[in-house]
Amino acid sequence: MQLISQKTPAPRLLSTVVPELPERPPERVSMRSRLKSASLFSGNGRAIFFGIVLGAVLLSAISFLYVRRQAARQHAEEEPKLVAVSTQSISPPEPIVVRISADLIHVSAISLGHPRLAIINGQLLGEGERIKIHAPSASIAVSLRVQKIADGTIELSDGTQVITARLELSPPKPKP
Repeated sequence: MQLISQKTPAPRLLSTVVPELPERPPERVSMRSRLKSASLFSGNGRAIFFGIVLGAVLLSAISFLYVRRQAARQHAEEEPKLVAVSTQSISPPEPIVVRISADLIHVSAISLGHPRLAIINGQLLGEGERIKIHAPSASIAVSLRVQKIADGTIELSDGTQVITARLELSPPKPKP
């Protein structure tokens, strides 16, 4: 049999003065060191890169085809459409001859700047533009082209005849 003393051993001096240090966590590997060690095109990197490139090419192709289709649709809408009409005539149609006189054309102002402009029958027109004039005897409108705007005169043509119209000066208003 052995006797055990009831005294606890005296604490050691070194263990009581120096606190115990906590254990250090394992070292983390930074992203930079991972990227330096692994190539961009290794493993899944290559598949991701080709997926991004393929997606960009598909998106570009789809947008290009969409723009071409919209342009073709708009061009088709802008084309004039002809309607087939059949008529029965007993005799060949006679040409309609309309005489336009300078009395139907009222020139109220002329501007000789650049571009040359004139007010004809209340419409502002330049050289090369067209105006419609209604004939008094028939319910027909004749389209005249402004050929020349000069000082005090205007030349209009329907393709067969040339009409010269003069600037009309309005009479002075009487004072009340």
